[in-house]
Amino acid sequence: MKRILYTLISATVIALLSISCQEEFLEKPLGSDTTVDSIFSTSQKVQAAIAQAYSWSLLSGLPGEGTWDGDFQTFRESTMSMIAGEVNATYQSWQDAYKIERGGMTADDGSGRTLSEDGFNYNYVAIRHNYLVIENIEKVQDMSADEKEQIKGEMKALIAYRYEEMLKRYGGVPVVRKSLSVEDSIKIPRATVQETLDFIVELTNEAAAVLPDSYPPQWKGRITKGVALAIKAEALMYAARPLFNSATPYLNLGGSNDSGSNNNLVSFGNVDQSRWQRAADANKAVLDWALANGYHIINTGSPLDDYGTATSTPSNDEVLLAYKHQYEGENFFDLFNIHSGYMAEHNGMSYTQITQYYKQDGTDQTWAGETPLPYTEYYNKMQEMEGRYKASAIAAGIDAWNNPNSEYWSSPSVSRGAGREACGRRSKFWYHADTRSWFEYPIYRLAEVYLNLAEAYNELGQPNDALTYLNVIRDRAGLPDVTETDQTLLRQIIQREWAIEFYEEGHRLFDVKHWKLEDIDNGLIGGPKKAFAFVYAPGRNSGSIPAHYVSYWTRVVYTGFWSDKQYLHPFPSREVNKGYLVQNPGY
Repeated sequence: MKRILYTLISATVIALLSISCQEEFLEKPLGSDTTVDSIFSTSQKVQAAIAQAYSWSLLSGLPGEGTWDGDFQTFRESTMSMIAGEVNATYQSWQDAYKIERGGMTADDGSGRTLSEDGFNYNYVAIRHNYLVIENIEKVQDMSADEKEQIKGEMKALIAYRYEEMLKRYGGVPVVRKSLSVEDSIKIPRATVQETLDFIVELTNEAAAVLPDSYPPQWKGRITKGVALAIKAEALMYAARPLFNSATPYLNLGGSNDSGSNNNLVSFGNVDQSRWQRAADANKAVLDWALANGYHIINTGSPLDDYGTATSTPSNDEVLLAYKHQYEGENFFDLFNIHSGYMAEHNGMSYTQITQYYKQDGTDQTWAGETPLPYTEYYNKMQEMEGRYKASAIAAGIDAWNNPNSEYWSSPSVSRGAGREACGRRSKFWYHADTRSWFEYPIYRLAEVYLNLAEAYNELGQPNDALTYLNVIRDRAGLPDVTETDQTLLRQIIQREWAIEFYEEGHRLFDVKHWKLEDIDNGLIGGPKKAFAFVYAPGRNSGSIPAHYVSYWTRVVYTGFWSDKQYLHPFPSREVNKGYLVQNPGY
């Protein structure tokens, strides 16, 4: 299987990166000096190694290479939204999300594979690659010293990104500070949560000190100073939230290590309000940088179009970093595109998710319960929904709002049978795409920084500051400003905004866990998973236009699994059995 790696936009780089899966740069056995020397002989050749660093590092949590390989990405034909309560995993029992939704994550699924949405070992494949770039970039003869330092900064930021991604999934993880050779011990024990966080902050500070604020157009998409700051800010947000910022762990891990109890691998062991201040300060630094460098919340007064542009239009002014990797054919885009066939067509929006959205006037929508109501009522209610819903989903019998006048996105074109409408077929990331078959998945979007600031200031007891940042996002959505100042009620409003604004953007799975929401076992991740069901016109077993529908109601589709051990991911049993990793509690 061949693929095109194009993390960077430059056509020259794309041409360099059409390579075989079996011929990855820097994947040769250690000691293969000729290969490394060849790669780092010229600035042109090294661009391929840089591009691959982006491709591997930014893949975290996304469906992609090695999907069928238990040693790398292990999330088989699934997306994070399928186990986050955003869409219902209702297709085939061999899908990883289907299994996790019904039985939870496991350290070994019985075949030697770890059943989770992260391939733990693959984190270190990417990290090793990035260290090799850092350690060999000085060999390039036709590159300035400043450019070499910049590339080192990019690699440090990418390493920090993978550690931030591991921190929110596992807690403390082994800290590696160089590419390991055959002489080095590879059985590195887990660092504590604090040590892992400190390492992320160290790397991002070093990266931000040497990274530029922008790049020439042909290099747009590379990591800037602002992205390094954003990685740091996100890590500090997870450090401040209740899962880690707690006197007691979610489950007792027991035992001890060089830094104390093993519980410090999954918790700080104390509640420290200053963690929220550090998070607020870090996010304010990102916002100040962004506004000074041309980034802004897109708000022209058209909520659907503005949100659609911010989440879907390549290289827009709200996205700080996007995943620009493309494949020839399978997996990545197929799983987000209802036109792709069996892999995506069954994954409709959940009832829990649609109830997060507001009507465009800012009030809550009411939906049918177990008693069917006329389809005409459903149709009218859908037209009342806020623009962010309309930019993200296709209602039953209604053409996609985010691709007006496109036959490709008309209801008849996206309809494939009964039971698949759910509470909206997926259309997010395809705003005005028409027949375009790719998109750029947003990794850091400026709206995240505003909601981080709203959340942090509310937790610090500064509701007016929280409202200032929250209402920037509400205003773009065309919703009335929030005036609530009670901390508990405002927290709920902010968390609801997170659920709406970042639907299918990889946040929800970790947000609900790190907030330790009370209903996590009652419809969020575990518990009854609901969706709309429809009665069709006589003689029909599915629908594609309004005349095909008679009524709708809400029903339980399946029951999701939850156990407190699910707050963090399991490490692979085969790694734990080697004796150097302490497994997370409960697995």
